[in-house]
Amino acid sequence: MRKWLILLALFATGFSASADDAKAPRLTVIELFTSQGCSSCPPADAALRSLRGRPGILTLSWAVDYWDRLGWEDTFAHPHNSMRQAAYNKRLGRGGVFTPQMILDGRVQCVGSKPEKVRASIDKARAIERPVITPALAETADGKVELTLPAANVGDMVSVRVVWFLSDAEVQIGDGENQGRSLHYTNVVRTSDILMDWKGDATTVMLDPADGLKAGADHVAILLQDDYGHGPIVGAASMAIGQASTTAASAR
Repeated sequence: MRKWLILLALFATGFSASADDAKAPRLTVIELFTSQGCSSCPPADAALRSLRGRPGILTLSWAVDYWDRLGWEDTFAHPHNSMRQAAYNKRLGRGGVFTPQMILDGRVQCVGSKPEKVRASIDKARAIERPVITPALAETADGKVELTLPAANVGDMVSVRVVWFLSDAEVQIGDGENQGRSLHYTNVVRTSDILMDWKGDATTVMLDPADGLKAGADHVAILLQDDYGHGPIVGAASMAIGQASTTAASAR
């Protein structure tokens, strides 16, 4: 417990917003693969929470199911989340999977509970030159969500993924390695799917927020991934749905 508190303090002091954050040229997507049954994960979950409010960053928490065998079934886990992590690791040349792992822009990976590794990985991901595609999300008069993709040179194809996520959740862990803890989770993915394979033409797609609300989400994100659903991320945007604020945070 003492080690966990020390790590939490390091994250709290190490990820405060800075002037450089406000000038971030694009949205950096940080995906955390975590589990309620993993005793090493709470510091990484806390790190994701501290990163969420920084300009130029979109955070997502993907709960994996392969630690459910330790005695506690993760209430947010889905096999597809574990498959996404495995696909990332295969493309990045890593064998197997682990938690807590952060994947940044689909290009850089690190241990999510190590502050110095996370900071270095953010810098590394932001330093990588890549095309910047800026999708836009907006609420329509009839309550739908309009996704606009500008004309862009995307090469062969870009996968357009929709992610419906819950901004905050508190979970009382009843068994397993974290038994007895009340843990806070942020930007928890509730459901996700590929909308389309995009060739770069100017395109408008209508989304129904009822799909997200039904899954327990209060936000939507769009991830543009080069070539296929687990490729490098070349653009992203997010916004609140339902009763929450509808201010969009689009790629910079």
